Amino acid sequence: MDIKQSVDIIESYLDLDRKPVGVKFFFHKEEFDNFQVPQRDRKVTYCNSVQLASRGKAMKLTKENQACPNGAMALKMREVPEPMASGKARFSKNIYHSVEISKSISDSMLFLKEEPVGIAVMPLENYEIDPDVVIVVSNPYNIMRMIQGHAYFNGYTNNLRTCGLQAVCQDLTTYPYNTKDINITLLCPGTRLVANWQFNEIGIGIPFEKWYEVVEGVKETANPFERDKNKEGIVNRLKERGLDASAIRFNENYDDGSYSGGKIQIDK
Repeated sequence: MDIKQSVDIIESYLDLDRKPVGVKFFFHKEEFDNFQVPQRDRKVTYCNSVQLASRGKAMKLTKENQACPNGAMALKMREVPEPMASGKARFSKNIYHSVEISKSISDSMLFLKEEPVGIAVMPLENYEIDPDVVIVVSNPYNIMRMIQGHAYFNGYTNNLRTCGLQAVCQDLTTYPYNTKDINITLLCPGTRLVANWQFNEIGIGIPFEKWYEVVEGVKETANPFERDKNKEGIVNRLKERGLDASAIRFNENYDDGSYSGGKIQIDK
């Protein structure tokens, strides 16, 4: 499996409205300069660059392009000021009950440890080299399926961490990058404003080291978890991409015969 094949597979097995996004950090100027993607010509919030990439846009960014101070802090393109590190800044805005709680949030966030020369943010399918992190923003059902795909090879997901703040820059990018583990986010008010995510969208961040096994896990768990209506869509999308659909089996699920009385009845 290569990057293009992995995207074809995940887009076949999940009915995604957005493209999976790859994020690449560059710590050497020559490597950044030689990466053949246009650099953004104006400022943009990091989370909006991810949103734009999910719609097909590719760009490189440096610290001069950063429009959000919190995103820049997560990416080590801006130092964390004392009021933020101490918890005083967020406490002063009544985001948390106490300075101590506010400081614990700051202490728990995992930012980049080394400042990058720049970053690339673009559709995953565009990469010819491995990115560092893959981000997928979609509806909760698709994120559930990706967690199930991860669990297929890794078991229970123990390290999910989120608090509804710095959702794309920290939850989906620097946390997976630092821990080499997946994470989810329910997004946050800031990114929902500036990146205009849909009301029902949430996200998952996956270190690229785990991307292929998540894709394979989603594929392997399709028969037990997907219902026949979804399987019909999977088969159609596989055939549209010229991929083999013979592994999809209908009238078969992990919970067959498990429920007394059949499906729940809803009285109107």
